[in-house]
Amino acid sequence: MATWQDYLREARRFWDVAQAIDGPGYRSQAVSNAIHAVIAANDAVCVFHSGQRAQGDSHAEAAAMLMRACEGTALAQEVPQRTRQLPDVLQQKASSQCYGKQIDPDTARRVMTQAERFVQWVRDALPQPDSQQPPGDA
Repeated sequence: MATWQDYLREARRFWDVAQAIDGPGYRSQAVSNAIHAVIAANDAVCVFHSGQRAQGDSHAEAAAMLMRACEGTALAQEVPQRTRQLPDVLQQKASSQCYGKQIDPDTARRVMTQAERFVQWVRDALPQPDSQQPPGDA
C-alpha cells in the first residue's frame, strides 16, 4: 500500500508537470495534471491522518473522506474551504480529458489557481518527509 509520502510525492510531480506545460495549446493537459495533483494531495492528507483514502471517482466521497480524516486535527478548521475547492477542480476532469478539444482559458486558469492553492495547503499541512508526527498533534 502506498504511503502518504508516496501520494505527496506524486502530487508534487503532477503539479510540476501541470506548471511546466501550462500555456496555449496545452491547457487541457495542464489542467488534467493539476487535477491529478489535487487527487494525490487529497490522498496524502487523508492517508496521513486516517490511514485511508477515498475510493472511486466520487467527488463527494473525496470531500467526505477529507472531512473525516481531518476531524479533530489542527486542520479541521480549514477543511470546509478545501472541500469546496475539491469538487470545483475535480468536476473539470472529464472536460480536460476530451481529446481534440482544449478547455477554455478562463476555466483552465480557475482550475489551475484552485489546484495550486489545494496542493500548497497539503504541502504546508503535512510534515517534512523525515518527520512522521501529525501537525498540531504533539
